[in-house]
Amino acid sequence: MRPSTLGWIVLSQAIGGATPAFTKLALEGLGPMSLVVTRQVLGTLFLLALAVLRPGGLRRVATSLRPAAYTRREAALLLLLSWAGFALPQVLGAVGLTLSSATHGALLSPLEPIGILIGGAIFLREPLTRPRIAAVVLGVAGATLIVAQGGIEGGSGDLRGDLLMAAGHLAWAIYTVAAKPLLGRHDPLHVAILAGLLSPVPLLPLAASEPLEIEAATTAFGWIAALAFLSTALGTLAWNRGLRRVSAGTMAAFIFLQPLVGLAIGRLGLDERVGALGVAGALLIVAGVVVAATLGERERAPS
Repeated sequence: MRPSTLGWIVLSQAIGGATPAFTKLALEGLGPMSLVVTRQVLGTLFLLALAVLRPGGLRRVATSLRPAAYTRREAALLLLLSWAGFALPQVLGAVGLTLSSATHGALLSPLEPIGILIGGAIFLREPLTRPRIAAVVLGVAGATLIVAQGGIEGGSGDLRGDLLMAAGHLAWAIYTVAAKPLLGRHDPLHVAILAGLLSPVPLLPLAASEPLEIEAATTAFGWIAALAFLSTALGTLAWNRGLRRVSAGTMAAFIFLQPLVGLAIGRLGLDERVGALGVAGALLIVAGVVVAATLGERERAPS
């Protein structure tokens, strides 16, 4: 695996681990549907600006947005990853965060690789190699210890909120499985732009029905802008660039970095104490990432 590819993958996971905290703060000023729609619109604008600034960017973007650029199967995959794999998990995560804690949102992220591995094996015919299985086992063990540490510390989670966020993490797997075939033929940045354009559409009626307090929304706008730039724009681009060169199964193993980032934010940003189980869990997650990076697979050039 090239260092650049590894860098994109690690960046996407670090942003993913920080996203629940930003979302929790933004929810203080907007309802969950309004937050997701605003985040997606702003994030897509960031991506469009980045695409247009590239040499020949405007022409390339215009070409990629034409329906003729995609086959019927690819168009169906775009709708699937945009609505079920992009909008749905954000909504489930945001609603769950109104009930539970940001730390629990990060700690539940290891559920996503389970969905990716199952989806990759069924729909992408990706083999469950021994290094991948070992990486996932180490990651699951590490995440379990972190969650157990949270229980000992008396976390502020909520069962309903945690279940919604768990379903959201599983739904994120749809994005990876649906995007993998598209990234072989299409620019990762353009796929991210299309996903950002399409994902808010089914949420607009729900967002319009939510109450809006201008003062509270203005206060939260900074966090929404951070979410839009980091999570929707940069995080999606980094994920797509990494996924273009490795399999969905290898990407799944790296998701175990997210609870590690969440644990660090809790300690450094929220002054939460990290116990022995949390440290042991973090070390196991790092071990899983090392296995994925060194033994997971040889990097393949995009077709």
